[in-house]
Amino acid sequence: MQLKLSYKLNITLSALAVLLLSACNDFNQSQKDSEGKFGKIIYHVSYPYLDSNDIGLNLLPDKMTLTFSGNQFKSESVGGMGLFAAGFISHNDNKTVDHFMKVISSKYVSRFSEKGIKTFYQDFPSYRLESLDSTKKIAGYNCEGTKVLFYNNKISDYVIWSTTELGLTNYNWCSPFPSIEGVLMEYKVQQEGLVLAVKALSIETDSVDMDEFKVPLDYNVVSNRTLKRKIKEAFVSFDY
Repeated sequence: MQLKLSYKLNITLSALAVLLLSACNDFNQSQKDSEGKFGKIIYHVSYPYLDSNDIGLNLLPDKMTLTFSGNQFKSESVGGMGLFAAGFISHNDNKTVDHFMKVISSKYVSRFSEKGIKTFYQDFPSYRLESLDSTKKIAGYNCEGTKVLFYNNKISDYVIWSTTELGLTNYNWCSPFPSIEGVLMEYKVQQEGLVLAVKALSIETDSVDMDEFKVPLDYNVVSNRTLKRKIKEAFVSFDY
């Protein structure tokens, strides 16, 4: 049972590394600091297609943090009392992304170029977007809705809510939804058999420690192909 739960944590955190807020942003320097130059967004994470009676669900991460400053930002989620972590660091000045994952004592990181990051989503289901004539507030910010209509997907179509009030532009250039403007505030993400629902809870505009945008030296640098293989292996036992 203990091995099974650890494996599920590995799967979930690997998915977060690939998908949760997988986007890269440039910042409008004319905006005030309080409008998005630096700060943190705290998201709640849930798993709508997993069995609610599964004991392993209680150990899966239920929070994700997006830290941003200047032309960099970091997305990370931690579970298993710190034994598992996954996320990425975006360097928008040179259009690169460092994806990292930690599973107990095994730590991996790989840097993806703008061209390389596109291969991350080559298996993402084909879709079209439809703008909605509606808005709603999430974490105090006005958000616009965009419906994702899939041509062939196991799960239902869903709506992405995003905001431009944070003063961030070109936010999603390396996500599955590069044409959506603004910061994603409520959405679903998927890969292989795992689906996560993500919603912003709060936004903090305190100063940011720039060391947060550095990958620790004890992470093993691996090729893009190796990291993708390890992530894919982590998805094996999940299905929705």
